[in-house]
Amino acid sequence: MLSKTRILIFFLGILIALSLELFIGTTTFAQNIETIKISGTAAGVSTRYIGAVEGNINFDIKDLQDLGINTYRIYGGMSRWEPEDDDSQYGWPSIDEIKTNPNIINWAHWDQIMTNPPQGSDYWWSGQPGTVWQGNARTIFNTLKKANIRPVVSIRNVDNSWRPSWALQLNPPRTGEDWNEWWEHVFATVYWLNVRNDYRVDDWEIHNEPDNRDQGWGGTRADYFELVKVAKDAIDFVYQTYLPSRTYRIHGPKTVGGSNWPASALQEIPNYFDTVNVHNYDADISNYTRKVRGWMNGTVRANSQLWVGEWGTYEISYGDLSLALNLIKNLIRGSQPGDNYIYGSHIFCLYDWGKQGLAEGLLGDEGKRRASYYALRMGIRALQGGKTTFFPITNSSDLMAVATLDASKNVYLLVVNDRATSYTVNADISELIKTGNGTVREFSSKTMDEVVSSLRPKGGNASFALAGNSAILIKFDRQN
Repeated sequence: MLSKTRILIFFLGILIALSLELFIGTTTFAQNIETIKISGTAAGVSTRYIGAVEGNINFDIKDLQDLGINTYRIYGGMSRWEPEDDDSQYGWPSIDEIKTNPNIINWAHWDQIMTNPPQGSDYWWSGQPGTVWQGNARTIFNTLKKANIRPVVSIRNVDNSWRPSWALQLNPPRTGEDWNEWWEHVFATVYWLNVRNDYRVDDWEIHNEPDNRDQGWGGTRADYFELVKVAKDAIDFVYQTYLPSRTYRIHGPKTVGGSNWPASALQEIPNYFDTVNVHNYDADISNYTRKVRGWMNGTVRANSQLWVGEWGTYEISYGDLSLALNLIKNLIRGSQPGDNYIYGSHIFCLYDWGKQGLAEGLLGDEGKRRASYYALRMGIRALQGGKTTFFPITNSSDLMAVATLDASKNVYLLVVNDRATSYTVNADISELIKTGNGTVREFSSKTMDEVVSSLRPKGGNASFALAGNSAILIKFDRQN
């Protein structure tokens, strides 16, 4: 028979064991619980166009479609499509002569270079033979049109390598002959793509980073403003004369991040472009975005589209997990309402520029997909296309979240955790949806935008684990 002391010790041991089991079994995430309550009041709409800047090692529509982008930025200009004066008579024909008879232009040259470019590549001007994609401009623009991907084309006289040499004399234009050549090139580019052919290229950028001499512009800010004015005249003439029912957009001033040139452009030439487009490589793009919005306010461009023509990185590998997670956060920032809002953007760049690593893209040689490719794809799933946006009533300082509603009333919940700490997230989305089948995707070092589980909310509440340094996207399919 056991003594009372031994019995007491026995039951005390059981109690301690049960307590330890309870403690161990319930505290894995207990100290890291986050509650997110999504507002039922719409904040606005998400970024409508999310795309990428081209790269010279490849062009494959399957990549663009898998990523889900709906816009693609292309560097045009004299170095690419008019490496030599197309008629070998500098300053001829005049602007008035072209307006009277567009067939005075040497269209044989344009047909040839757009169809049979040097070395068999539309990127012949930007890389070593054998290292660049084999194909022509016709293929690129026709493919984009069929896929309903919106091209945005930059028109330059001289590129970042200060080519072509013959165009240096109009960098910047000064004489009547200089302006004839610039007007002709802009006209010919727009006319060839849209009148001689019907590739539906209706977004035009005037040069690229004219405030950055390394990108090839040889003039002052005032010179650039004159370049914009003459380019607009050429673009306007094409559309008003030959395509009077078509909507088109002129993007400017295409400047580097942090530049104050947009403020001057909005004051001095606001009627010569209709879409404000800047570059922004900041880790948090919202600071400069708000500054540009502030410059837009009070001008005729106050309610115009704001695009970020380049963002991402050209210094850090797109294989870096922290960078990849931050790309998703910047997509969320760009879909916030008010002064943070971005209408369209292009990450730099989709493919590598050069196999020697001149600039690293989301996709490398032989189609290698880097981590940021998958991160961007996850963000695009939730945000692209002007979906209705809803944000947390009280946002966690540790997590960034957004919910969106698509045209079919399906709900997307995107949550980013760029800290090493793991969490259990209790999400209240009851004001958007009560029940429905939820498909859970994860982006992390182990899982690259893959379906990992399913989740069915109860009364509009859903709980899920969120690993450190990861993002979760849950699509709730509404059940009618």
